[in-house]
Order: sequence, then structure tokens, then C-alpha cells
Amino acid sequence: MKLDTSIEIEVGPEVYNPSDDSYLLLKVVDVSPEERFLEMGPGTGLLSIHAAKLGAKVTAADVNPHAVECTKRNAAKNSVRIDTVKSDLFEKVQGNYDVIVFNPPYLPGATTSTSWIERAWSGGDEGCETAVQFLNDAWKHLSPGGRIFMILSSVGGLMSVLKSARERYDSEMLEEQHMFFESIYAYRFRLKTISAK
Repeated sequence: MKLDTSIEIEVGPEVYNPSDDSYLLLKVVDVSPEERFLEMGPGTGLLSIHAAKLGAKVTAADVNPHAVECTKRNAAKNSVRIDTVKSDLFEKVQGNYDVIVFNPPYLPGATTSTSWIERAWSGGDEGCETAVQFLNDAWKHLSPGGRIFMILSSVGGLMSVLKSARERYDSEMLEEQHMFFESIYAYRFRLKTISAK
């Protein structure tokens, strides 16, 4: 998707605001009109709003109630329809999707914090636990031919995520961005096709 500068985004103190990783993910996602689109952890709803403006049928799911409300407000502000659900990953998500996107918390750190902002970046002891858990369940919600777009980090157990995904998914690194203390990568995952013997 291309950045639509006409989109207005309201941010909030308890919500992860669009950053370099958000815009890297936005750059690699492709979605067509009428496709079913799920954004896991939308924060402000930036990607969901872009997808909705392109004509996709959008659902946004976040464990953070402040992010759910922020996404709702931003959808209304930009005159698009987004179905929102408060959900811990796929806990309350129903149905299948053509495109699933996730900018997961990927930095090492405890996930037990009561601060929503800390929980937005803390992906567990190694940094990859949330991403691995997401991929373990995401395939159940992919339509045939569906794809997952996801941000991974050089400091967040990148190889552990790719290793855990290997059995079920084909993965492709689409873009990378190097920063002062880490590199972030935008990946696409598709379900492996099982050939009949």
C-alpha cells in the first residue's frame, strides 16, 4: 500500500503510535478491494484505515482497549468502516481472511507489565514469543491463497520465529530497514502447499 497523506491519525498516550516499523509494514502490504483484511494489534488503526480506503473488508483486533477505541475514532474521522474487536491475539477473532497483518511486540522484556505502552513493545524474554504464538494460530484464519505480512526484528529472536514458522509457512523477506541498534524486516508468510503423493 502507498502512504495516503490525506489520512488523519489521532494518537493516544496508552497506544503505540505509528513509527518506522508501522510505515515499513504499510509499504509491503498488498490488498485488493473486497478482500477480507485483519490487522492484529492495530494501535491507532493506520494500516486498517489504508486498507479500508482501498475497499477491503477490514477487521482490527487488539488486546489493548485504548487501541480499540483509538482505531474506532480514527476510522470515523476518516469515514471508513472497520470492525473492531478486543482480543488477545485470535482469542475473539472469527472467520478467515485474505490478508492478515501484524506489527508484533518484538523487543526482549517481560510481558507482565501493566503499562499498555510497555506491552506494545515487549515480546517476551527473547522478544519473539508473541510473534511465534501469533503464527501458531494465524493459519487457522487464512483463506485459501491468503498471506500474512509481519514485522520482525534482529534483536527479537528473528531466527526463532522463522524456525518455528518453517513447518507450516513459506516465508519471504520483502524489505529491511537498518537503524542504530537493530534492523527490522518486513516478511510475507504463505501456507505451504502440500503436494499429493
